[in-house]
Amino acid sequence: MGEISPEELKKRVAIVKRFRELLIAQRERFNVYLETLEKQKSIMENGGVEDILAYVEMEEKMVSDIFSIQKVIVPLETQYRSHVGVAGSASGSDIPEIQTALERLRVEANNKVEQNRDLLEKRMNEFREALKPLRNNPYIKRKVSFATAESASFLDIEG
Repeated sequence: MGEISPEELKKRVAIVKRFRELLIAQRERFNVYLETLEKQKSIMENGGVEDILAYVEMEEKMVSDIFSIQKVIVPLETQYRSHVGVAGSASGSDIPEIQTALERLRVEANNKVEQNRDLLEKRMNEFREALKPLRNNPYIKRKVSFATAESASFLDIEG
């Protein structure tokens, strides 16, 4: 294999730097996501409906953010593998270690999501059971007499 032109070298270095930055950003997002999942677990165990809903919405936003950055990482990884992978590791890159750490975080996040999903299902069943007596309340089912009364459609103002 021949020498690399300065332009090609700059291109490869830029790809490596950008890919590394995105991987680090994704790793940080996963760390924040894991912290949120831990807090969400305690909220699900002890919190009310509004608290649970707030954390579920927060989780959805975080997952959306993680997926959006992943959409950028995938094509950049392809470029990294095709350009940089051919010539070997450029500038002693720590990208494989970052990718390994990121994969560990993904697995841990999936495990916590599964645990929280089970916990959420349990809490939802508890809430449903708490609502059953309210649904069977005869006063709720009974119609109020003035609610069905007919109202005048014309008003005689001349008397």
